[in-house]
Amino acid sequence: MLQEFFQLGEQRKYWSKEDKILLGVSGGIDSMVLLHLMHEVAKQTGCIIGIAHINHQLRMESEEEERYLENFCRENELPFYSERWLESQTTKGIEVKAREFRYAFFKQIMKEHSFTVLMTAHHLDDQAETILMRLTRGSILRNYSGIKAEQSFGSGRLVRPLLIFSKDELKVFAKQQNIVYFEDSSNHSDLYFRNRIRHHVIPYLKEENTKFLKHAAAFSQQISLADELIRETISVRYDTWVTKVADGWQLELSALTKESHSFQYFFLQFFLQETLIKEKIMINQEQFEALSAILAQAAPQKTVMLEKGWRFIKEYDRALLIRPTEIAADAFTLTVGEGIFLSETEWLGLSSLDQPVAVPEEIEHWAEAERWISVETGLPLHIRHRKDGDRIALTPTLTKRLNRLFIDKKIPNSSREQAWVILTNHNRIIWVPKFANSHLSIPAETDKIHYRLLYKTKE
Repeated sequence: MLQEFFQLGEQRKYWSKEDKILLGVSGGIDSMVLLHLMHEVAKQTGCIIGIAHINHQLRMESEEEERYLENFCRENELPFYSERWLESQTTKGIEVKAREFRYAFFKQIMKEHSFTVLMTAHHLDDQAETILMRLTRGSILRNYSGIKAEQSFGSGRLVRPLLIFSKDELKVFAKQQNIVYFEDSSNHSDLYFRNRIRHHVIPYLKEENTKFLKHAAAFSQQISLADELIRETISVRYDTWVTKVADGWQLELSALTKESHSFQYFFLQFFLQETLIKEKIMINQEQFEALSAILAQAAPQKTVMLEKGWRFIKEYDRALLIRPTEIAADAFTLTVGEGIFLSETEWLGLSSLDQPVAVPEEIEHWAEAERWISVETGLPLHIRHRKDGDRIALTPTLTKRLNRLFIDKKIPNSSREQAWVILTNHNRIIWVPKFANSHLSIPAETDKIHYRLLYKTKE
C-alpha cells in the first residue's frame, strides 16, 4: 500500500519538498493509517507534516486519543494542534455542526502556521456512502460526484489521498504495520444516516457485486468530468448574460430562453452555484424546479421566494436574484423650499419662483427630471409608494389605473414597487417620476406656473 500511495501522490503532485502538510487526525483507523503513510512520505521527500486534532468530547475514549496523539507528535518531533468542541452536548444537527467546527479549526491552523495542504483520511467506502446519501436525499448533478480528491481550501489545498483504498484495505494495512488506533464507538450506532447506509446498504451492494466500490468511484469520476464539461460550456456565456447589481444579480433571459431545455437547466444550476450558494443560501430541489419552470412559462413576470428573504424575480427579458433590503419610509411630506432624500439614490425638491431649494453638493451631478406645476396645486405635497386603486389623470376627462399603466408600459414589478407617487394635499396624483405625468402637472396658463419639482437620481 505504501508504494501505491507514494506513486499516486507523486503522480498527482499531492506533496512537494516545499509543502507544509496539515493532517486531520481523529485517532481512528483511517486517519492513523494516513498519519503512518505521510510520516514515511515526509522522511522520503523532506516535506513537513503537522497534526490537527479535535477532541469532540463525545466519547470516553476522547481524552485517551488526544493524549496518545500529543505524545506521538512529541516523540516524533511533529507539530501538534488540538482544540475542544464546546458544543458537544447538542443533539440536533450534531454531525454538521461538528464538521463545520472541525474545518474552521483546520483553516485557522493553516493560516496561522503557513500550511499549504490539508489532508483528510476519506476512503473509497466514504465515497460510496456519500454518493448514496446524496442520491437518497436529492441533490444537483455536480454533488453526485461525491468527495473530491483535491480542491482549494483556506490558504491552500484540501487533498484526500486515500480515496483509492477501501476500508478493508486500510484495516489489513493497519494490522500488518501494527498501527495503533482507537475505535469510535459512535460508528456502531444507527442513530446517524451515514451509519445506516454503512451498516445495512453498502454490505448488501458489496454482496451483489464485489466491485461495487470501484464502480462507485468510476461513477464519481464520470460525474466530475461531465460537470467539468458543462461548466466549461456555460461559463463563457455566463460572463455575458449575468451582471452584478446593487442588491444581487441580474440574468438576461432573451438569449438564454432560446437555448435548449437541457442548456437552460444546467445554466440555472450554474447561476445559483455562482451566486446564492456562495452566499450560503440553500436551494432545495422543489425551489429549483419552480425556478426552472418559470423560465419556460409565457407569463412575463413571476416571483419565487427563497431562503432568508431572497427573491428570484422574472421580469420580461431579465431575471433578478435580489437580497432582502430595508423598506424605505412609507411616506413623506414636501413643502416649498424643501428637499428630501427618498432613498440613498433619490432626492426630490420643491421650489417656487421666489423660494428656491438648495441642492446638496454631493448630488449635483446626479441625473435629473423636473415638472412645473400650477400655483393652484394644493400643498403640501405627499410622496408615497403606489397603492392598489391609484388612478392618474392623463387628460381632463381620462383617468387610468396606475397598475394598468405600468402593465401597458411593461414596467417590471421590482421597478413598480420602488416607484414614488407624488400627490397634492387633496390626494390627486400629479407625477410618478420616471414613469408617468398627470395633466395636473401641465398648467393650462403659463402665468400660473409657480412651483418646480426637481427629481434627482443616482444612476
